[in-house]
Amino acid sequence: MKARFVIVLLVIAMLCSLSLAQDMTAEDWSKKGEDELFNNSSFEGALQAFDKAVEVDSTNATLWLHKAQVHEFMGDRGMAVEAYNEALNLTEEDLQENPDDADAWWNKGVILDSLDRQTEAKEAREKAVQVYNQTLSGNPEDGETWFKMAEVLVSLNRKEAAIDAYEKSIEMNSSKAGMAAISISHLLAEAGRYDEAIVASDRALNLTSPDNIQDRKLVLDIKGNILMEEAKRPKEALQAFDEALKLDPEDKTSLMYKAYILNDLQRYNESIEVYQTVIELDSNESNAWIGKGDALNATGRKDEALEAYRSALEIIELDIQENPENSRALERKGKALYKMGEYEEAIDAFDRSIDVSPPSFAISSASYFAWVGKGDAMLKLGRNEEALEAYRQAIELYPLNRDAWHGKGEAQKALGKRIEGDWAFQMAEKLGYRE
Repeated sequence: MKARFVIVLLVIAMLCSLSLAQDMTAEDWSKKGEDELFNNSSFEGALQAFDKAVEVDSTNATLWLHKAQVHEFMGDRGMAVEAYNEALNLTEEDLQENPDDADAWWNKGVILDSLDRQTEAKEAREKAVQVYNQTLSGNPEDGETWFKMAEVLVSLNRKEAAIDAYEKSIEMNSSKAGMAAISISHLLAEAGRYDEAIVASDRALNLTSPDNIQDRKLVLDIKGNILMEEAKRPKEALQAFDEALKLDPEDKTSLMYKAYILNDLQRYNESIEVYQTVIELDSNESNAWIGKGDALNATGRKDEALEAYRSALEIIELDIQENPENSRALERKGKALYKMGEYEEAIDAFDRSIDVSPPSFAISSASYFAWVGKGDAMLKLGRNEEALEAYRQAIELYPLNRDAWHGKGEAQKALGKRIEGDWAFQMAEKLGYRE
């Protein structure tokens, strides 16, 4: 699911390019928000910047959309919905003034999708495609419009057509040629064409200016994710993240990926060092504390691991105090408690996360993670029927969840259903499950 997070960041990066506030100060705040999000991995900094942007230009729908998406990342679905609705109202006003504003139709589709109004979202995106087609019929060499067309086609699940449009964007020397290439890489990876996807990511680097550090880091992180999550080539993935860190040695996203891979490669002491670097950069990064705890556990340093998990739990509790309905924080609480061996308390936290989590379409949803965590805790307590049901719920929400399939296999095995368990294990392996 790490890849999913990167894909969402990529989508926001694309949408940021549409934000052209007339008031320069608002644009400056918007750029600062992007910098905080992509370069500093700071949701709080990004939110403060976008708050300032909408104060300066409160009629800019795209700024409200970015504000909503950051709220989603922070687990505050209620505030996100308010911002989405404001963005939608402003977009509607824009479209009343100019019904042929394709960018506004595209934004409208994103907003409606985020509000779970799927039918309307599709209609808005189809309208964007129609208007972009009209533009391209008059100017088929408009590389920027080809790029936008490709983005909308992806959201409509018309992936082959999207690849063709991205290729046109590159051919016409669009300013987004590098992003077009990495988007092609994503689509090829989703289709299981990993070698082609990696070639496309290298092409993206060649098309991205050496001076554009932000985009080059993003390309390298995405390439690393493809190598790590899809192609199962962790050593090459590590090289990609090391290249990203040469551009910015303090990039927390690349550091977290590097630490994760080092742990996966059983290079636990190195993994601990990298997690510690993240903690020194941001002592409130609970996932770094949990990752450090995992690596310490693997080296037999149980007491130190327990202290790391406790540190994570203290940070998470503060997040929950600030927003008791933060489903992601509640899921992380369950994870930390599980790793501490507090299985009953972990189940309570996972249940609370499930109860308050927005629907699975939302960026802030943690429900399928929480169902898997609950299943894992149930298994530890020998409550195998309940564990099996939890894994079934996770799979229903996200059928490609390899951890859920593996857990289902373990639960079925514990219940004496060997054949069914073997089939679930095979599914997990096909989806890339690793111990």
